[in-house]
Amino acid sequence: VFRGPDFWKYLLNQRVIDMVQTEQLLDTVTRSSAWAWIQRQYLQSGPTCPACEKAITGARALDAWHDLRKVYCANCGHTFRPTAGTPIHETSWQPEEYVQCLLLMATGRQVSQIAASLGKSAGCIRDMLDRIRIKHGAAASVDLNCEALTSQG
Repeated sequence: VFRGPDFWKYLLNQRVIDMVQTEQLLDTVTRSSAWAWIQRQYLQSGPTCPACEKAITGARALDAWHDLRKVYCANCGHTFRPTAGTPIHETSWQPEEYVQCLLLMATGRQVSQIAASLGKSAGCIRDMLDRIRIKHGAAASVDLNCEALTSQG
C-alpha cells in the first residue's frame, strides 16, 4: 500500500481514478435511460413493426414496447420484441448492461475487466463486442452521451 504524495502519482499513472469514476458512472445507468438511449441510437423511427414496417400506435402495444415486453402488431398480427434491430436482440442482455459494456469499452477496458464488472463471461462479452462491430462497422463509433444515460428517463 502506497502512502504520501507518491500514492496520488501512482493512482494517476495507473488510471485508477478514471476506473473509480467509471464504476460510479456504471451504477447510475438506469434501465429506462439505457432503453431510451438504445431507442435513439438504433430505433430512430420509434415503435415500428419489423414485419410490416407500420408504426405501433395502440396503447397496450406502446406500453409493452416501453416495458420491453413482446409487442403485438394490430396491422399484420406479427409479435416481436422491442429490441429487434439492436445488438441486444435475441440475447439475455438488458439495456443497462449493454450501455455499461459500451462505457467500459470506451474507457479502454480489456474483455476480462468488462466481464468482471458486468458479471458475465469473457465469451459473452466477446460475442457482444462482435455484435457491436457488426452493427457499427470496424470503427465501432457509438455516441455515448453520459448525461443522457444517467438521467432518470
